[in-house]
Amino acid sequence: MNKMSRKAAAFASAVMLLCSTIPVNVSAETQQYLRGDLDSNGVLDARDLTLMKRGLMNGMDALTANIADVSADGITNLADAEMLRDYLLAIITDFPETYFTEPETPVLSGSRRMEYLSRGVSAVSNGSGVFVSWRLLADDPQDIAFNVYRTTDGKTEKLNSAPLTGGTNFTDTKANLKKNNTYTVKAVIGGQEYDTDGSDTLAANSTANVRIVNIKQGSQIHFVWVGDFNGDGNYDYLVDRNTDEHQKLEAYLNDGTYLYTIDLGYNSENKNNITPGASAIDCGMWDGATVYDMDCDGYADILLRIADGVTFGDGSQYHNANTVAQEIAVIDGKTGTLKASMPVPDDYASVGTLACMMEIGYLDGVRPSVVCWMKNRNKDKTFNSITAAFGYDESGTFKMHWKYKNEILFSNRTEYKNGYAEAHQIRVADVDYDGKDEVLHMGYCLNGDGSLRYHIDEIVHGDRWFVGSFCNENNNREMMGYGIQQNNQFGLLEYFYNASTGEMLWTNYAKEGTADVGRGNIGDIDPNHDGFEVWSFQGLYNYDGTRIGDNALYPCIRLWWDGDLLAESYNDKKFEKYNYQTGGVERLLSPWKITDCTGATRGAPMFYADITGDWREEVIMTSSDFSKLVILETTAPTDTRLYCLAQNPCYRNCMTAKGYFQSHMLDYYLGTGMEMPQTLDISIIPKAAN
Repeated sequence: MNKMSRKAAAFASAVMLLCSTIPVNVSAETQQYLRGDLDSNGVLDARDLTLMKRGLMNGMDALTANIADVSADGITNLADAEMLRDYLLAIITDFPETYFTEPETPVLSGSRRMEYLSRGVSAVSNGSGVFVSWRLLADDPQDIAFNVYRTTDGKTEKLNSAPLTGGTNFTDTKANLKKNNTYTVKAVIGGQEYDTDGSDTLAANSTANVRIVNIKQGSQIHFVWVGDFNGDGNYDYLVDRNTDEHQKLEAYLNDGTYLYTIDLGYNSENKNNITPGASAIDCGMWDGATVYDMDCDGYADILLRIADGVTFGDGSQYHNANTVAQEIAVIDGKTGTLKASMPVPDDYASVGTLACMMEIGYLDGVRPSVVCWMKNRNKDKTFNSITAAFGYDESGTFKMHWKYKNEILFSNRTEYKNGYAEAHQIRVADVDYDGKDEVLHMGYCLNGDGSLRYHIDEIVHGDRWFVGSFCNENNNREMMGYGIQQNNQFGLLEYFYNASTGEMLWTNYAKEGTADVGRGNIGDIDPNHDGFEVWSFQGLYNYDGTRIGDNALYPCIRLWWDGDLLAESYNDKKFEKYNYQTGGVERLLSPWKITDCTGATRGAPMFYADITGDWREEVIMTSSDFSKLVILETTAPTDTRLYCLAQNPCYRNCMTAKGYFQSHMLDYYLGTGMEMPQTLDISIIPKAAN
């Protein structure tokens, strides 16, 4: 079987997982695909039209979408079905192109369906030139190379003398920064150049390291969420206005185009009590919203806990005769229209409304679910806690999949008399690498079906904990966890454990009494030791528990920023790096010195993640008057070549979580001496028709 035939067979197997078998036709001699020939019989007939319509309803792999793109406009939609119909009826006699050639690329045939991402070209000033970076995608062939072009005053120039095969970045030292410069990146596969999806224009006289997105001026912004609202493969923005009397959410495209506002209504007025208003968001650790493509149609949705009086982006309102009844809603990211909703569990409705925290996970390994951790407080100061999962089933119905109740009875935050310990955030990750995500609280773990996997009685409250792959040995086997404790009644200060089984691997205890550790973090900051290091107010340790220092970075947000594989840190609007040779901390960037910007509370940004360009991470802050999103981007070259972090399942889940904002984790070790990550077990949702 030749290479292209193997590709076709692999694709056919993948599509069967979607209950829609669409064969692929390819000529082994010419390696060309006949446009519209979805049943592989070499002719175009009514069966091809039927398969095309089925694929448009159920979803198609990128290769089949290209075969179905008879209009050859790069988008597969109803217009292609109409064109094929007209061809079969002899209304038209030909297509713009009869065949197309597909470059040999890996077929991602995993069951986990994830969003389409464009090449993500990003151009940012470094002060004297332009730093251009772009995404390496999970389905790129291993030997892919790139060419970079600059267009200025209508003139286009290729910038590299030979195709680029290293890190997916390029520094243009000859650009005129006083003019607008547009950068385009093209792929080179097998010596042939192909267009890629996306370009970026650096405006004249731009500030170094900064991308400014102008938005409507308004009140304080606490959080920013990202998702692709218009289906172009680029991340757009949802921002909160959480101090308004009626809290609001505003949606913007990535260029700052305003889409709509969601008004959370009178039920969001109560923001500051232990039991907040029924639709209030951003109350302490309770975010109450996130963004993700829940129905896998190529457009991101807004997930929101709603109550009576909420006005959606299209102007319609949600009403409920029970004025404090709450539901989990799916809202169309393009229009702000309510698509579906389901009531939250009413087990503790007599006590009051439930505060809510959200994160996305693939609990069945196929479809995304929104995991909601909800809580309210009894008069005796004990808490009622419910974790529930919501999502679409096979029939396309949005429903609650399961709920888990954790009754927490304690006299203070540090002693659990019943129930299991919880922190200020949840983690959703595939801890045993079986393709299905688990839901983790600090002291216990739930399987993807909502059943209890394990609990760790010795753990109580802590502000920081992390779950992921911390060394090469963890990759594709079992994830580990690290956390800190606050006034643990057993004297436990910090701990390291197997996140798949709950087995404690090492611990640190107070010599006497208890202590509030307060903060901790994890990352590779010292190349002289294998794997990640962990650091807290107690000191610096190797991941095996060996103490290797007294001080390190302030444990706030771990960041991958500069060109090496060591981790950096975002700490209260400062970008910092640990000097493992001196034991000191060095300042890399002071954002307020280069532009007007401010961060969120608790020393965190409004958002951070790998949202554009290569695998390094961007940080989103705002201007002091909240009329701009200020996106900080690295300008440090790197030879390291990694697929974009946002395509890693564990990392992408983290991007949807807030709570007390935490460092994002990966399902492979990223640091000195790392093994290159394996091919992802995912499939990519075809690019949506805009």
